[in-house]
Amino acid sequence: MSNQVEKRIKRAIVASTVATTMCLAVGALGASVAAALPTLTEIPAAAGTHGFAYDAVPQKPTVAGAPFINLAEVGYAEREFAMSGTDTIYKQSGSWSSNGKWAVSPSQTNVPYTTRLLVRYPTDPAKFNGTVVFEWLNDTTGGDQDPVWAQLYNELISKGYAYVGVTAQRPGMKDLATWDPARYGALGDSNDGQSYEIFTQAANAVKADSAALLGGLTPKELIGTGDSQSAFRVDTYVDAIQPLTHAFNGFLGVGRAVTAAPIGEGLIATSPFPALIRTDNTTPFIQLNTQGDIEELDAAAARQPDNNYLRTWEVTGAAHIDAHEASYETETLALENPTLQAPSCALGTPIEGTGTPLDGHNQPDNMPLFEVEDAALAALQNWVTKGVAPAHGTPISTFPLFFGAYDLVNKNRYGVGEGGIRMPEAQVPAEDYSALNFSNLSESSLNPLQLTTELEGAFESLETGSISNEAVRDEGLCLLSGYFTDFSQSTLRSLYPTTASYAAKITTAANAEVSAGFMTPEDAAAAIGYANAGIGPLQQPPLTIP
Repeated sequence: MSNQVEKRIKRAIVASTVATTMCLAVGALGASVAAALPTLTEIPAAAGTHGFAYDAVPQKPTVAGAPFINLAEVGYAEREFAMSGTDTIYKQSGSWSSNGKWAVSPSQTNVPYTTRLLVRYPTDPAKFNGTVVFEWLNDTTGGDQDPVWAQLYNELISKGYAYVGVTAQRPGMKDLATWDPARYGALGDSNDGQSYEIFTQAANAVKADSAALLGGLTPKELIGTGDSQSAFRVDTYVDAIQPLTHAFNGFLGVGRAVTAAPIGEGLIATSPFPALIRTDNTTPFIQLNTQGDIEELDAAAARQPDNNYLRTWEVTGAAHIDAHEASYETETLALENPTLQAPSCALGTPIEGTGTPLDGHNQPDNMPLFEVEDAALAALQNWVTKGVAPAHGTPISTFPLFFGAYDLVNKNRYGVGEGGIRMPEAQVPAEDYSALNFSNLSESSLNPLQLTTELEGAFESLETGSISNEAVRDEGLCLLSGYFTDFSQSTLRSLYPTTASYAAKITTAANAEVSAGFMTPEDAAAAIGYANAGIGPLQQPPLTIP
């Protein structure tokens, strides 16, 4: 047994036997929670060298095949604000165990910071549904990225949500200041220990000054979200900070790992293994994981039963990053870094002739994770506004290794795991799927724990790097995006003799997922429409969702 495995097992044993100390420093924390509201200053839309915000919605096409959104046509505004104030850096109080009942106390108070909020909202008050979705912007690549928005923008806009992207962490502030010193040169804080209260203060600022931030809209519900590294931080927020602040009405975490983020600096190094969500949490929380998150981030080792305030959904066949997200982010990166080349995966074979934005570089897994994210947000909205709890998901079928420290996925011949949430593409396949990018290398040839360690190392490198560091992007993020390969025409025709037969199967599968609560009626109608139009297995290449 490797030293790495022994360390993980020992950590799991220790974590399961250490009692959690729950003596909170109530007086000191009360002062922190009641801290003065931050100062908000609008950043002019055309400010700075570039004349637009980082992560701005692409409003005209730059890359062929990538999506763009005319915000005026859909009745939305996009504004950006500098947020300045002082906050508290927390520290661990007592022992933290796997059960997530984590106590904290102030380590430093009145620590200054200046960051930014990227705000989008419907300009017609009648369209606003009353809910503001906050995204903990993701800094895995060194600079802010908005994968939650990239996946959910159709659902957010069509259903009238407001959105606030929060630059909560220091790497994002530093990268923004480097990208456009004239626009972002004042951003900064002392360390990532401030990130948790920055996220809280963003919520408090929206509640207290929605007239300025949301154009006069009055928010009723606040939902905190994060994807990947930001989901690690959301897990820690739910376990350690939300019980003190009660700042949010619901949470959505996408692509978590077996562990959570530390309360201060770093990625996951100091988190208990596994890190569960505390069972006395009383804020609705949906965790959405993929087959890739099980294979790469060991998410299955952090499984726990659903309860009155927790749902865990697992999407079989899906990668950590799907084609929908990759396509949107290809467009935004082309705006922000026009000379940056698309990532060519170090462990994968670039796929030519697809007609997609990443043609010849990398084709991310086509299993539509974004559709389940749409359904998760719709379910969470019903949960926080109407008290209607979401459906329970079925776990992806796995078998444990190393005394439960790691799980392998039981997959069919198309690379799709058994069990889990099964989107129409999983039930009616037209492609082989891989949640990992291993076109040239079988994933079975790697020790699973070595793979997890490699990913953790890539994340740590990226955390201090930059989106312009092509080497770490090619090695790290491509691995997370998986890949697909088309079925041959003979295989397609043996499975689906006609387009009509394919469309009929897609229709049945899509309607079943709507009934189960894992697909919105709008996404199902779109999928059925594509199938009936002949966009599918009998037309090469198969559909890449725009």
